[in-house]
Amino acid sequence: MNPVLTAIITPLIVIAVIALVIFIIVMIIKHKLESATRRYLGMGLKDTANMLGNGLREETTMPKAISNVSAIYKPRLMRDFPDMTYERFLEMANTALVSILTAIESGDADRIGNATDSLKSVIRDKIHDNNGRNIVEHFDDIKLHRTAISDYRTTSDTATADFEISFQCIHYLEGKDKVPENPSQFAACVSLSYGREFAEDSSSLTFSHNCPNCGAPIYAVGGRMMKCTYCGTGVTEEVYKSWLVSAYKFIK
Repeated sequence: MNPVLTAIITPLIVIAVIALVIFIIVMIIKHKLESATRRYLGMGLKDTANMLGNGLREETTMPKAISNVSAIYKPRLMRDFPDMTYERFLEMANTALVSILTAIESGDADRIGNATDSLKSVIRDKIHDNNGRNIVEHFDDIKLHRTAISDYRTTSDTATADFEISFQCIHYLEGKDKVPENPSQFAACVSLSYGREFAEDSSSLTFSHNCPNCGAPIYAVGGRMMKCTYCGTGVTEEVYKSWLVSAYKFIK
């Protein structure tokens, strides 16, 4: 055979053999995957891939599930604070979440209105951490889906209500991530608290209900006759209740 022709054909044969071996390996792997998905999932490889694709799409489009225990806690909350509507509590929780996310993005914890200093300190630590990593955390196009009370606990002069909120937003780290085209789904918990120990942890809270004798702020859970802790005057708790945002966390 012509040496030139041999020099051309030989590499082609080698390439063809390699391609054939790769094809056989791929087919073997595909066959094993097909067998495995049918054995464990009851469907073929194509159907499995479609299921996973649909699952990923649902992950970015379906709101996160939240705990809703309003049937238990809403009546107790309304009994203790009859002059506050449940809808007002939901509005306060929603406003608090948006203000927290805005504060993180803007780098200004003081943008969180009516919050404890402890919570603002947590947000400042988060902002400081982001600054140390040279990133800006964005929460763009926030859309709230659902809000519900998930826990409610009281003492003689304090009350805390936890609200879980499902929401979506365009979340990314400027300087690290590419801006996503689609929103991500999240769930968070926001705590609203009332009482002396929380008020003392706030440098901005102003009370409008005071003891008629000595002017000291009045705290109590549930409308009932009580004594001023400063001068002993008997007073009845009035309409105004002062609530603070005391905690938040992402839960999903």
